[in-house]
Amino acid sequence: MAKKKSKPRSTHKPDFPRPAEAAVPATTTYVSPLRAQKPRLTTWYEIISTGFYSGYLPKAPGTWGSLFAALAFFLTARLLPAEGLFHIGKIPISWWAALSGTFFTILGIIASEKLAAEWREKDPAEVVVDEFAGVLLACLLVTPNVIGITAAFLFFRLFDVWKPGPIHSLQDLPGGHGIVLDDVGAGLLAAPLAWLVQLGIGKIFPGI
Repeated sequence: MAKKKSKPRSTHKPDFPRPAEAAVPATTTYVSPLRAQKPRLTTWYEIISTGFYSGYLPKAPGTWGSLFAALAFFLTARLLPAEGLFHIGKIPISWWAALSGTFFTILGIIASEKLAAEWREKDPAEVVVDEFAGVLLACLLVTPNVIGITAAFLFFRLFDVWKPGPIHSLQDLPGGHGIVLDDVGAGLLAAPLAWLVQLGIGKIFPGI
């Protein structure tokens, strides 16, 4: 039985479109994915409002912002002549706490209002410049040591969360005033109590 003649294979290659990767030159320069993405622009009011980015830390941004402010006050005050203090009788007055607290109050109102408007939120959780202002003013009557600053920090956080009396109504103010001034009130309320705690511990444990 005669074999069927096989048809000769066509030598013509269909002209399919080349794959996209085939069009890439053989030699390319590697670019890191981090460098390939353009970094997000940061504004001065975001830096101030978020407490130099401490407000971006997880879980409890208000607590982180308060801790950063307390640590910054502790470190800077001890570098100043007489630790930034003068005395009226037995009461220490920290001009450094008053100056820095006022600075963050004024700048915080402006910065937080701009950031809240940009983010379209009344009081973003990441905004912690109000905690900066509050903690600094809570340190107004204490010697900047561990006991004094810890007492100021704890009383401030208590009143910041509790917001007793008129402090609660301050957060209803419009814009940056409502964001910042309730914490300022909490700090001013905490200041005399922190002084009493430091004074009492100093009498019980002299030299601390």
